[in-house]
Amino acid sequence: MRADRLEQVFLQHKAGVYEALLVFESPAGARERVRLTAPVGDDVAAVDFVARYLGLQGAGLARRPRLRVASAGGGLRDAPELLERLRTAVGRQRAARGDED
Repeated sequence: MRADRLEQVFLQHKAGVYEALLVFESPAGARERVRLTAPVGDDVAAVDFVARYLGLQGAGLARRPRLRVASAGGGLRDAPELLERLRTAVGRQRAARGDED
């Protein structure tokens, strides 16, 4: 079974771009990790890029996804405002396609 529900997103700013590590899981427990490099921009642009990727893949969000951003010191912080932006963008895409959850 294909892992198609996004569980976690880790964003890290590297050399002027954002690298995103996406962790997907299937209902059966299969897990898949995907690394993406977002085009030049800020963390909001990186989240929009992830949302477009999910739309192209036909993937959705897990029940309680998590989005974390790496700090310069190497720590991670939850980013609820970016997660809300991702939820909104994914919801819009699904509505435009006529998908139901």
